[in-house]
Amino acid sequence: MQQKFPHIDSVFTQGFVTEDFFKALERELPPMVSRAEASRATGGLISAKTLSNNDALHIGPCGKIRIGSKVGYTRESFIAYLRSKLKTYTLQ
Repeated sequence: MQQKFPHIDSVFTQGFVTEDFFKALERELPPMVSRAEASRATGGLISAKTLSNNDALHIGPCGKIRIGSKVGYTRESFIAYLRSKLKTYTLQ
């Protein structure tokens, strides 16, 4: 089975999140990102349920759209949200 986000997966296996991670995420995500897709793209760091809960508390990504039972976000708003949630670490 082919990995959906191979470059992003390799960034996670290095054990740190860097600007390269966000650049890779921006290149590989589609213009609209569902909650489930967002969870997969982050390696499960943020679950679809967490995004749902944050939306209910009005602290989730801005620009939420709903199509039927699916909820998604623009790529830019999801990445901005993720930047606000993740702490970045550098290797010593």
